[in-house]
Amino acid sequence: MLLEILFGSQTGTAEDVSERFSSMARSTGVECRVQSLDSIKSIEDLGTHILFIVSTTGDGEEPENMRHFWRLIMRRSLSTGILSHVHYGLIGLGDSTYPKFNYVAKKLYKRLQQLGAQSICERVLADEQHPHGIDGCVDQTFTGIFWQSFGELIGRELKPRIDQRLPSKHQIQWIDNTEQDLPSLQSSVNTPKIPPGYSSIPLISNTRVTSDDHWQDVRLLEFDTDLPYKCGDVAVILPQCPLPVVNLLAELLNVQNKLHQKFIASNDVSTLSMTVLELFRDYLHITRVPSRSFFEKLVWFSEDERERERLLEFLEAGNMDDLYTYCHRPRRTSVEVLQDFPHTTSRIPFEYVFDLFSSIRPRSFSIASSPKIHPNRIQLLVAIVRYKTIIALYREGLCSNYLCQLQPGTHILMRIATSFNLIDDNRPAIMIGPGTGVAPFRGWILERSLNNEKLNMLFFGCRYRNKDAYVEKDLLKDTINLIYIPAYSRDQEDKIYVQHKIIEYGHLIWEWILHKQARIYLAGSAKQVPEQVSDALKTVFINNGHMTNEQADDYLQELERTKQYQRETWS
Repeated sequence: MLLEILFGSQTGTAEDVSERFSSMARSTGVECRVQSLDSIKSIEDLGTHILFIVSTTGDGEEPENMRHFWRLIMRRSLSTGILSHVHYGLIGLGDSTYPKFNYVAKKLYKRLQQLGAQSICERVLADEQHPHGIDGCVDQTFTGIFWQSFGELIGRELKPRIDQRLPSKHQIQWIDNTEQDLPSLQSSVNTPKIPPGYSSIPLISNTRVTSDDHWQDVRLLEFDTDLPYKCGDVAVILPQCPLPVVNLLAELLNVQNKLHQKFIASNDVSTLSMTVLELFRDYLHITRVPSRSFFEKLVWFSEDERERERLLEFLEAGNMDDLYTYCHRPRRTSVEVLQDFPHTTSRIPFEYVFDLFSSIRPRSFSIASSPKIHPNRIQLLVAIVRYKTIIALYREGLCSNYLCQLQPGTHILMRIATSFNLIDDNRPAIMIGPGTGVAPFRGWILERSLNNEKLNMLFFGCRYRNKDAYVEKDLLKDTINLIYIPAYSRDQEDKIYVQHKIIEYGHLIWEWILHKQARIYLAGSAKQVPEQVSDALKTVFINNGHMTNEQADDYLQELERTKQYQRETWS
């Protein structure tokens, strides 16, 4: 009896939940296969028993590794009962502070019902804002019911065990380096290996564009490359974990003397060859906040009475808040957890690092340059993620801080992906880009200004004109054809944001839309900005187009349907 676990994951959370349910299945003797939804090449490839685990990214969009499947299952030509043989469970992962909470899971559920698939149990729309996080939400409302219902379906009693050590996903074969010159070997791993689709790109400059006394460090990074791109594309970057944490993990796992030793890791579907340094630095996300499954697997190796008791207490159903308080509220990293359980950590066989840690996920950044203005160059605007937790420790975003610390001449791994469809025609463009949301518009405005007939309007938001209005140096020039409308939120007593400026200049926006068929583009955080901007635009339509609330709603939806209003947002 095979249970397929199919995930759509952008940041790795859905994949991690999938691996956790796979461990549960294996502990009950149920054969299980975990793979991304894009591994499904046709509808006929779907099996009989499936657990779907999907997240929502950006402005209600499906993750990158399920987009092919999304096109497959949304085909209108599919017959109503084509999935009548499928019995499925569905876990949606989302954050209720975003307007399109669990949008992908809701649409997938509706489509599965339309195609005749049969639900094993009630779906769960897990919420990051749940008092116990994603894991707590799933366990309280889904996990037990799913295994009971699935067991009844296949005629077996299924009771997953967290204390049963399962075989590692990988087998390790060490390669003898004794005859290889160590300095030569160390030099060979200074530059990461290049995965398929990526290129090794040198950094030219790394410049802070906010003032030194401003709380937010924003960098303009310039790279030398002949990679083809267009305005609106994103640079997809593979970051590295910081070396101090790499060395600490090696010490905790007693492999500090093997950092430069090569090994082969193999499983049923793939084979990897690298050094321990490359594994910890380039492949595994060792600085991530661990999920519940991390603690469940630590139990496998814990023989110290005090540490084992503490781990089991964390995993008791009634103690979810204790685990959340210990781990998620202070954003404690996986390596810091291992430090707190030294006896358990010292007993972890090396091959199990593949089971404990997920792989590093690439990060996407809007390209802030234009290939016509900046030939053989790619420029990025990157806001550095750094904050203090409730235990007074600083936390840093993996990729933004990796980029922040790069020195000119350093090579990074990059590929280009299409993202924002900035339509290159003669219609006016109204652009709304608070903060680093301005990035895709920066190069595009410079490019469009090569043609004086193209009208451009930019609403830019920041805190202070003299601290973080970093686009003004590039865009406020006589040669740039631009109506620039800034919102400096902290330069006066009452806070002013881009949505206030949109309403203030509503007459001009309405004139451009009504008489010039202007296109509207929004880029920025998916959390509150899209809803606030939509409300502001509807106010413009009501005040200047003399519409009712309902008519303004319909008009905005029509602009979205015809791509006259487009949004590029990120979580």
